[in-house]
This record gives sequence, structure tokens and C-alpha cells, in this order.
Amino acid sequence: MDLDRRGRRRRPRRRGLVGITRPGQPRRGEPVGFGLPSRNTGSATVGYLGVLPEHRGHGYVDDILAEITRFLAEEAGADVIRADTDLANQPMAKSFERLGYTNFARRLVLSAPR
Repeated sequence: MDLDRRGRRRRPRRRGLVGITRPGQPRRGEPVGFGLPSRNTGSATVGYLGVLPEHRGHGYVDDILAEITRFLAEEAGADVIRADTDLANQPMAKSFERLGYTNFARRLVLSAPR
């Protein structure tokens, strides 16, 4: 039996997009958004998360973020998961807060004029 660090049986690893279904979705199987769990050299990361414009405002961002977080913690064995967003992206920042992510840094990205 293949066990993880916590002594739990490992589930087969899945690859690709995170998909969720939820009661009340617009239509069974209709995409409302997607998420990409990822890893960089420092830690597991929320690589990308997007909710289609016509489905925003219904809480799907929390569902997708929760599934990315679950996947990285349980199936990829991550002890630390990082994510970032632009300060102007308040819906995403609020979702991070609701799901227990804490702000640990600010990053300023500068570019030279062409």
C-alpha cells in the first residue's frame, strides 16, 4: 500500500485541469471556470484560476480555489501552498481570505518603456 507522509493511503494522481460539479450549476457539465494547480521551485502554487464572466458572482471562485487547495495538499502532498493576485483583483483577494490564505508579502513589478 502506498502511504503519504501522514500515513494515509495515497490516491492516484490526476493531471490537468481541476474540475468541479456543484448543485445549482447552470447546466450539468457546463464549465463555469477552471483552475490549474502548479508548483514552482519554492512551493506548490495556485497556478491560475478563472471564472467565466457570465458565471461570476455566484461563489464559484471559492469552490475552484478550494479544489485546487485540496488537490495540492492531499494529492500532491504540499505542506505550503502559495498564490498571488493583483491588488485590484478584489474578488480573488477576498476568496483567498475566505479560504484561509494569509497575505505574507507584496510584490511590485516594474517594466521599462519600449
